[in-house]
Amino acid sequence: MVEVHGIDLDREGMIKMPLNLDPRAGTDWRATVASALDRLTLLDTEARRLEADTGRYIRPILLVQVERTGGDQRVGRHIHALDAKEWLLRSGLDEAEIAIKTADTNDLAAPENQDLLSPLNRIRVIITKQALQEGWDCPFAYVLCALAASSNLAAMTQLIGRILRQPHAQKTGVAALDECYVITHHADTASVVGAIKTGLENDGLGDLVKEIRMNDTSGNARAARLIAW
Repeated sequence: MVEVHGIDLDREGMIKMPLNLDPRAGTDWRATVASALDRLTLLDTEARRLEADTGRYIRPILLVQVERTGGDQRVGRHIHALDAKEWLLRSGLDEAEIAIKTADTNDLAAPENQDLLSPLNRIRVIITKQALQEGWDCPFAYVLCALAASSNLAAMTQLIGRILRQPHAQKTGVAALDECYVITHHADTASVVGAIKTGLENDGLGDLVKEIRMNDTSGNARAARLIAW
């Protein structure tokens, strides 16, 4: 048995750290998705610049965790996968850039979507509830927009593991592309931070807890404070 610490994985360029937490207290989930999409756009700009300078291809992907996915569950006030997809389409994305991955819908199984790392692939947003928790891996996943954090912290914590891997297991030298991002909707901040801390510890990455960074209330993305225990 060999014990590998999280800080060693980070030093070797295998994971994205720090983890940037942006808890949104408002009640409008669309505003939270808009913030996540803004972050994705900024990352995409950096990725295009990186490719132009070095030839290295990265296509940042946003994961959106919703509350409901079933065809008969689009009722009430719960945020459904189709609600999120319709909002994203109205925001300017097209069908080829959005995939739903749930127990009964798997757009990632389409032939054109199977290789998420291919420059020919166009997926920029993946909508799920918790179907990506086990056995799914895509280093291009950078941002988690957790719309269901308040009701399903456990699923959110497991999805965070999907955005930790660094593309090509090699740092880019671009701060924005060497970090990962979690944006939560209407969830208790202390509970979210505690869940992330527990999740990292359960994955053997407890020494990275101090690498969680939370934006201050001014909204300045670089004005952040480290959270440590």
